[in-house]
Amino acid sequence: MSSHSESLHCVVRAPRDGETLALTLSLLRPGDALLLLQDGVFAAFDDAFLVPAGVEACVLMGDVLRRGLDPARIRGFEPIDEAGFVALAARCTRQVCWA
Repeated sequence: MSSHSESLHCVVRAPRDGETLALTLSLLRPGDALLLLQDGVFAAFDDAFLVPAGVEACVLMGDVLRRGLDPARIRGFEPIDEAGFVALAARCTRQVCWA
């Protein structure tokens, strides 16, 4: 994990909301962080959801488990817990929530 991220982008919608995900991906820059939470965790299981290089990609494990999803099938995202979420937010200079 990086020691500093510019912006933390939190995605709370499922991948079926393609417009929100496409907009989010288009705004990510190297040094940013992306966190999937709530129904956004479904994107961590979608092989078509590609995070740009240089972006720290995380998924909130509690939300994965609450939805009955198999953590072993997560693709390209680092699973983090609530403490990891707080630490990630503290490292970022700003937060954007995509709801």
